Amino acid sequence: MPELKHTPTPPVTLPCAICRDLLPLVQDGVASPESEAAVRAHLQTCEACRALWPEAGENSTPAPLPDDEKVVRQLRQRINGWLVVFVGAGLALGLACSRSNVASGLLFVLLFPLVSGVTYWWGGRSWRLVPPLAAVLWAGFNLVGTRGYFVPEPAGTVAWIAWAVVGAVVAAVLCLVGTLAAALLKYAFGGEK
Repeated sequence: MPELKHTPTPPVTLPCAICRDLLPLVQDGVASPESEAAVRAHLQTCEACRALWPEAGENSTPAPLPDDEKVVRQLRQRINGWLVVFVGAGLALGLACSRSNVASGLLFVLLFPLVSGVTYWWGGRSWRLVPPLAAVLWAGFNLVGTRGYFVPEPAGTVAWIAWAVVGAVVAAVLCLVGTLAAALLKYAFGGEK
């Protein structure tokens, strides 16, 4: 039986939209030979599509993959930026809630651990800044806002400063409790080996 001769068929002319859909597959080297031939033929005649892949040609190589470290670094910077906003807003709201009625005071007790726990979960080592920051903010907030409640004599001044220091320690401990809870949850869900 005589062998059938297979004559290559000229590639089908592609519309630009289909060529642009197939172009990434050709660049990655996963397109079928027919699709690749059709895309290459289209690129020889279409300047607009050729501009999307300037290195198109017979000896071209696929486009390089993005640098993983750079992508991770950019993602980490974006997360850290949002964490700074979250920590600032959370601590400010917690301080504002500490001055009002009992329900808002309870909110204060929940906000500081929440802020610290979320920072631990998403921020890596940056959680270490939250307890001291909360303590300093609490002390400053109370030293400025509560002076009128204490007697202006030396004993009143000592009580005023002691109140600010005790509050600062409580704020820091609340943050550490939130961090501990987040660490336990992260461990329980397999976030750390």
